[in-house]
Amino acid sequence: MLGRVTQRSIALNSLTNLQASQARSSKLQEQLTSGKAYAKPSDNPVAAGNALRLHDQVAVNTEHGRNITDAQAVQTTQENALDSALAALQKARQLTVQAASTGSNDGKARAAIAIELGEIKNQLLSAANTTHQGRPVFAGTSDQPEAYVVGTDADGEPVYTSRDNGAPLTRTVGPGRELRVDISGADVFGGSADGTATSVFAEIDELIAAVKGTDGAAISAKLEGLDARLGAVTNALATVGARVNQLDAAQEAVDARADFLGQQLDEVEGVDLAKTFVEYNLQSTAYQAALQSTAKVIQPTLLDFLR
Repeated sequence: MLGRVTQRSIALNSLTNLQASQARSSKLQEQLTSGKAYAKPSDNPVAAGNALRLHDQVAVNTEHGRNITDAQAVQTTQENALDSALAALQKARQLTVQAASTGSNDGKARAAIAIELGEIKNQLLSAANTTHQGRPVFAGTSDQPEAYVVGTDADGEPVYTSRDNGAPLTRTVGPGRELRVDISGADVFGGSADGTATSVFAEIDELIAAVKGTDGAAISAKLEGLDARLGAVTNALATVGARVNQLDAAQEAVDARADFLGQQLDEVEGVDLAKTFVEYNLQSTAYQAALQSTAKVIQPTLLDFLR
């Protein structure tokens, strides 16, 4: 026995099917607009969970990239300061050799050399106090504004105090990988917080005094100290160069990981736009056809005309 199909049931079924078709079209349109496979986590909980984990990894990788950029800036700042110090020390050595020949220098020449050595000391002090983002690059993790502070002792003589706290400044540049990015000021320029270690600035003060006193032996004796300082600066520059290479390699690794994570995210969250566009057109065509067929199946009644 066939069941009775009323006009009302036909209308309700048709309306339900039309709403479902419209919902599918709306979902496809939303995917085309946003470029995402789902609008909220409840639409696809598994994919949403994977996407959250991938977003966390992307955030960590981005932070590593920022750390590398900062570390590269520190290396550039240190390299410029060390280049300046190297040039200053080389000039100081030339002047020391010249001043050691006391027989060929009169009082005016020695005075001129002493003045120039004083300027070189100031240049070295400026290089030693070079800062990056407000912090000295030759003072470890110290937050003091300067790596070296100039004071005076009981006799009025200058005293150079180092603020280098000896703690290495590091940056995380990859998963489980930290890289030291600072150069110890004590290793390059000497000096210490308690004043027991001699600094290059104090050594140049002694050299200036020897030049003014025309003490050829004392002047020549300072050459060994200057050579040691030149060697320390050269070694520091080599260290900076090696770190720059390490940072370049770390940057390449970060970029490669960013590309990989981007592809993974696109697979989890993204949609195939061409395929989705075709599906949307098919769904829109089906919806329009459903509207037309429904209009023919559900004929107006007398009550429709009386409204």
